[in-house]
Order: sequence, then structure tokens, then C-alpha cells
Amino acid sequence: MKIGVKDPSTGALLYLQVKPENINGLHGFRIMHENGSSFLIINRLGKWQSADDHHVDAEFLVNIGLALEGEKIQEQIVQNKYQ
Repeated sequence: MKIGVKDPSTGALLYLQVKPENINGLHGFRIMHENGSSFLIINRLGKWQSADDHHVDAEFLVNIGLALEGEKIQEQIVQNKYQ
């Protein structure tokens, strides 16, 4: 599936491919960029985090989580208040 996620540093809308994945018994999502790179995220105790040692900005993870949870794009974080 594809989700729309705001880049928190610029406010740009990115469309990311997402697919469910299980790793070591944990359910997560593989987030795939257009350039072919990817990372796995999981939700632990209500907080989204990278599960494969890939550094991902914390606010970007929040935005991905909000998109996965079906929240409106307007609810996503943008650091630049002028966006």
C-alpha cells in the first residue's frame, strides 16, 4: 500500500510504499523509498520506532505512524511553522 507522509523538516508530502512484515515475532511495516532503500518500523507500547538499526528521525516516525493509523495528513508534524 502507499501512504502520504509529510517530511517534518520541509513539509513536503512524500508517498511511501509500505508492506507488512514480521520479524522475530513482532509485527511491523517495511517502509520503502523510491530510491530502493527501506527500513522496518514497529509500534512498541504506542510509540513507533525503527526495528532494524536504521536511523530515522523521530518526528518522521511519528508522521509515518499517523499515516498508518489513518490520521489526516493535517495532523502530521511539520517543524517549519510557515508550511
